[in-house]
Amino acid sequence: MLSSRRKFQLVASFGFLVLIAVAGIGCNGFFVDPILQTITVGPTGVGILVNKTQQMTAIGTYDDGSQKNITGSSSTTWTTNDQTIATVSTAGLVTGVGAGDATVTATNGVATGSASITISLNTISAITVSPTSQSVSASSGVPFCLVATATPGNVDISTITSTNWTFTNNADGTAVNGISKTNTGCSTGQAFTVGTLLPNPPVTVRVTASAPSGSNGTVTSTNLVTVSITQ
Repeated sequence: MLSSRRKFQLVASFGFLVLIAVAGIGCNGFFVDPILQTITVGPTGVGILVNKTQQMTAIGTYDDGSQKNITGSSSTTWTTNDQTIATVSTAGLVTGVGAGDATVTATNGVATGSASITISLNTISAITVSPTSQSVSASSGVPFCLVATATPGNVDISTITSTNWTFTNNADGTAVNGISKTNTGCSTGQAFTVGTLLPNPPVTVRVTASAPSGSNGTVTSTNLVTVSITQ
């Protein structure tokens, strides 16, 4: 027959084992790995030159509210939507390949995040806008198209973010408002629509296009381009 002391030792030992088991289960339930919910990629809207680089960063946000830099994680995949414009390394380093706009995406599991980036030419010696003249009806709602070509290389830079289009009254050089970019209506170049025009039509609008050119600053088209806008 077990002594009272022996019984006490057995009960204490059993209780201790139960306590350890319960604690282990509790810890396993408490230290669950957080689940990645979203990815924020940055910087967004940044511009670089051809053959230059830009380091992107991917910040993951988890279901417990925490955030972590997952840029160089082995489970993070980097891609661009157009490798003729920009490429990206496994560590998120973007390299400019050609003039244009690209989207850089980081993927980790089911979570993804994207940022836009603009690639500009290293040196632009001149910009030519075409066609040199056209007539547009303000009431038709039909877009008109303009093409900005940069040299050297005769590169179409019409639609990239870094290209700036300016519309002025050909009669006095004042700004003309009411002309907006649109994404439809042109197979090449940039499409524009005429809204509520100020000054009111009819008016002949002079068009210029400009773009950054590395150490050359900003280059602006010099050829005369006019758009006659009627009622």
